[in-house]
Amino acid sequence: MSDIRRSGAFSGARTAIAWRLRTSVGLHLYGIFTRALSVPTAAPPVEMQGYTHRMFEPADVDLFLAHIDNPRLNLGEAFVRAAFSKGDACSAVFLNGGLISYNWFAFTPTHDAHGVFADFSPKHRYGYKAFTLPEFRGRHVIRLFKEYSDGYCVQRGRVFTIAFIEIGNDSSIRYALATGYRRIGFAGYLKLGFLFIPFRTAGVRAEGFRFFMPRVGNWSLTNSHGTAS
Repeated sequence: MSDIRRSGAFSGARTAIAWRLRTSVGLHLYGIFTRALSVPTAAPPVEMQGYTHRMFEPADVDLFLAHIDNPRLNLGEAFVRAAFSKGDACSAVFLNGGLISYNWFAFTPTHDAHGVFADFSPKHRYGYKAFTLPEFRGRHVIRLFKEYSDGYCVQRGRVFTIAFIEIGNDSSIRYALATGYRRIGFAGYLKLGFLFIPFRTAGVRAEGFRFFMPRVGNWSLTNSHGTAS
């Protein structure tokens, strides 16, 4: 078997194992990745390769909602309002006035799944729910405006970005490494009925990242699914 075929088989097996652990025994296992944010630019983003960019903040909720009428974008009004209500921001790329790609940034604890939240230190932003319409994938349109979106987050007091990626998600891992992320360790949790057991390695603990379940009534947080960005 060639190295390429062997690598593909190993990747497929790892993905299948991760899925089985998650669905059968409630074990969620992630690699935790971080990178330093770029120095902010004073200039607003300019058109690049025909694409334009805008950062949407909570005050822009109605304006943003006007751009999500395409069902292929996988964005619902309830999600958008909940995300903006907790102070999240959205980095959005347009072509000819139409939204084609987006990436959400959180600055407060954010929901993963099954009532479990991801928390991180005040020096981090957390990137999640990145999406690009299929016909534009491979063009790295979000990456064209990375310096500007990084600069926005630096102006909000953040120095690093942090992400968690399921161990079987090779495409997201490759993308993270290609865009300057480094893995600092692993974290996850066992969630089976009322049983919740979080865990993390030393490097992740040192960066202040953790999974937790908030006490009922103490938190009002958006139902946003964690993903790499």
